[in-house]
Amino acid sequence: MEINNLKEAIIKQREQNISLFKIFQYRLHEIEMQTTIKEWREGSNKIKAMIRELQILESKNIKTENKDNHKTFINGYGEATNREITSSSYQRNQKRLSKEILNFIK
Repeated sequence: MEINNLKEAIIKQREQNISLFKIFQYRLHEIEMQTTIKEWREGSNKIKAMIRELQILESKNIKTENKDNHKTFINGYGEATNREITSSSYQRNQKRLSKEILNFIK
């Protein structure tokens, strides 16, 4: 399903569950209400499943957006690369270097 369609389906199912809950809210122990309660529980399970699916779709969408945001830089061998360097000393030196450049410009 598409994200927007899934959000609309979640909203519709919530509205249906709210209307069902209003029917049996104060009459939980009556035998006639058991079918309504069962229908409400099934609807709640549908909502949970749709929310899980929505979260998965949104996380995939975020991952694809993040892949495009890599910063290109020149490594120590003079090669352009997109690979993220996680060394703390490298990051510390980059901060120091950028501060020196900014102070020189000012």
